Amino acid sequence: MPGLILLADRETTEYRTPHGSVRMRKYGRTPGPEFVRAAVPAGSGGRAALVTLRPVAYPYAGAWLEVIAEHAPAAADHREPGAAPESVRLVARMTRTHANGVPRASDGSVGWSVPGASARVWPDGRLAVTSADGVELSVRLEGAQWDTARVAAVADAGLRLLCAPEARHMTRTTRPRGWGQSSLWVGRSYDGASVAVCSCGWRAAAASPLGARGSAAEHVRDVGVGAPR
Repeated sequence: MPGLILLADRETTEYRTPHGSVRMRKYGRTPGPEFVRAAVPAGSGGRAALVTLRPVAYPYAGAWLEVIAEHAPAAADHREPGAAPESVRLVARMTRTHANGVPRASDGSVGWSVPGASARVWPDGRLAVTSADGVELSVRLEGAQWDTARVAAVADAGLRLLCAPEARHMTRTTRPRGWGQSSLWVGRSYDGASVAVCSCGWRAAAASPLGARGSAAEHVRDVGVGAPR
């Protein structure tokens, strides 16, 4: 949204998204650097999120605001979101393995990274996505109706906007269920099935982890990107 740079201090404008209009206001360079504040509405009215945009983020402003408006709840009560940072990271698709758990910082925030970008979520609803070259997309989500799935979807979208191309298709495979009790008469049975999952939303089931890994590798080849390092 390059037009933001042309706004005068305290000038307001609106950006129309497919999910409602976002009201924006420019704050000039005195006494500090310029920035734009944008109020994203809830579905039935009120403010669901407050976005702060610095000049380096202006080119991403339209896409960022559309994503937040798309996932904004129908109502906003100005309370903290009803999603814990740990649960957001576990649900987010743009994440690596959780084998080492979900470490939390002393301020209660949880962060994670993909090639080229990182995300951090705070308990009070703040969410920031930062690229390796210093572009930051930040937002304050307002209201208990912001549940885990909505917050994770916004974090995923921000990471896709700023990450390296190869990170847009991060694949993983699920662990087989293993031995289980199928019935009192048949006894124990082994379930070796695994599912290949990609951060883009693609999924494929296979009879074994090896088959799932093969499907994931084929998917990465089909979309024409290299595997994340």
